[in-house]
Amino acid sequence: MMPYRSLLAGILTVSVLGASPAVAVEENPYSDTDRYGKAKTGKAKTGKAKAGRRRAKSCPKDFRYSERKRSCVKIKTSCGAGQVWSGRVETCLDGNSAALTDDDLYLAAYDLGQQDRYAEALQLLFRTKNRQQPRVLNSIGYSTRKLGDIDTGIDYYHQALAVDPDYTKARQYLGEAYLQKGDVDKAKEQLVEIGRRCGGPCEDYTLLVKAIVAHVTGEENTAW
Repeated sequence: MMPYRSLLAGILTVSVLGASPAVAVEENPYSDTDRYGKAKTGKAKTGKAKAGRRRAKSCPKDFRYSERKRSCVKIKTSCGAGQVWSGRVETCLDGNSAALTDDDLYLAAYDLGQQDRYAEALQLLFRTKNRQQPRVLNSIGYSTRKLGDIDTGIDYYHQALAVDPDYTKARQYLGEAYLQKGDVDKAKEQLVEIGRRCGGPCEDYTLLVKAIVAHVTGEENTAW
């Protein structure tokens, strides 16, 4: 595996001009053992939490582990207009229901973001009880940036990083925002930080490398 410093040094050389375009989509909360998209630097604090993650990881794709049913159940987060899926009671509830958890609102906002419904996603994210979670601040920044307000998006990324400086997904998005403003140097600063905190090239590092390559070579990248 190429050392991350060497990879960084090569982003402006012909050796990487053939890199595939970056696909910078919102962080997928279903993509790893932390099913709600929390910072991957977090560690389970109890044996029960670790056991829950193991059970969740053993579920097939598009399924999650239900503590209530003690089995894997198919993921369902899409509901009718104005409703949100409640993982606790496993049914759709009114979007303003006090019974909805931050996880419920975050997942529903993610699904809306995948449909390019960023304004609706923001409405749910602003309903979270603990808005100072890095994952929530990061997602607010993402949807805000996708709506065209890059500077406010950048501010939310900085807020997320103030809470968790090791949240490399926020650093990836921050680097992409800087590229949208034409500031390659600041994007590269975030790339170096990601590499240092990951201990080498990781997914967020690779995606930002591709975004920088696309930018400096003039390749169109509508995914930002």
